Amino acid sequence: MKKILFISSSRADYGLLKNVIIETQKLNRETYLLVTGSHLSREFGKTFSEIRKDKIKNIIKKKILDKNFKDSNVSNYLIKSIKITRDVIKKVKPDVCVILGDRYEILGSAIASMISRIPIAHIHGGELTLGALDDSIRHSITKFSHLHFPIHDQYKKRIIQLGENPKSIFNFGGLGAYSISKTKVLKKEDLEKILKIKLNQKIILATFHPVTLEKYQSGNQIKNLIKFLNSLNNYIIIFTSPNFDNETQVIKKELIKFLKKKENIYYFDSLGSQIYISLMKIAYLVIGNSSSGVLETPSFGTKTINIGNRQHGRIISPNIINCDYDFNSIKKAFNKIIKRSKKVPNPFLKKNTPNKIAKKILNFKYDLKKNFYDI
Repeated sequence: MKKILFISSSRADYGLLKNVIIETQKLNRETYLLVTGSHLSREFGKTFSEIRKDKIKNIIKKKILDKNFKDSNVSNYLIKSIKITRDVIKKVKPDVCVILGDRYEILGSAIASMISRIPIAHIHGGELTLGALDDSIRHSITKFSHLHFPIHDQYKKRIIQLGENPKSIFNFGGLGAYSISKTKVLKKEDLEKILKIKLNQKIILATFHPVTLEKYQSGNQIKNLIKFLNSLNNYIIIFTSPNFDNETQVIKKELIKFLKKKENIYYFDSLGSQIYISLMKIAYLVIGNSSSGVLETPSFGTKTINIGNRQHGRIISPNIINCDYDFNSIKKAFNKIIKRSKKVPNPFLKKNTPNKIAKKILNFKYDLKKNFYDI
């Protein structure tokens, strides 16, 4: 029986990994989860409580984040992530480490796994996000990895282009799209009770993260989004917290000001997967630069405005419109998107995605000696 070590550092990757972990635990009792990053941060909703609710077994908690965040901290967090993952690997002695995405903490885990000569299974490789450091991190993790689960054939081709053998790459679909298809969506009345908000107007669901390759721009970017939202009347606007990155505090500061000035504006460090998905379904509009706007809103056909370069390069569905950061671009995008009504299937949705990934992780024949696959 193989020992499998999953690693999660944020609400974003756990929301996707959750069903794979559950399926793997059904098939294999020697399944572990290392929980780190913003999961253990009060400032970001301490989302470890959501993991507890899911009754995940064999959890190992390791804190790496401090309260403050500067560019200089990233190197320290990366070093901490390497050390923590190395120590957990020594203790658990896994046969495979499973990671998802492109966060710097996850890069640290990939480096530790590689140095420890533990095979890596990587989910969500081959994508592009040209406005973020994540882009380089994601491709680096691909080169460290031995088994790949892209969510689209276009992304699979890109992994092959990076020199990975097609026999190690499997497109079983997107975990976000699958999760939505299986989530019990809450009724509006239930959401009102949980959130203590009267949802009697059109809902705008907003998330804006720092664009990590656009240094010192977050202040102006969030101000333009706020200026646009402030120009709207008769809407309920619900913001969720930005990621734990440099300039996060700049964004939060502007949001707090906005909360005090305008009615029907609400802010949550974390909503939890079920509540967030339920709000997404009934929202009139999703706006910001979160990956959920690109990967998950197509499941409901919810009108979405994707702002700026953070998601630039990802496949865009017809329910989404891209725009620049300035007020006029956002307003123009809004006027266009509200006229759209066409709904198409989510391009990332396939059947039994978590189960297929879990079985492949357990049954794949790993080889640490990878050859570069020439096209």
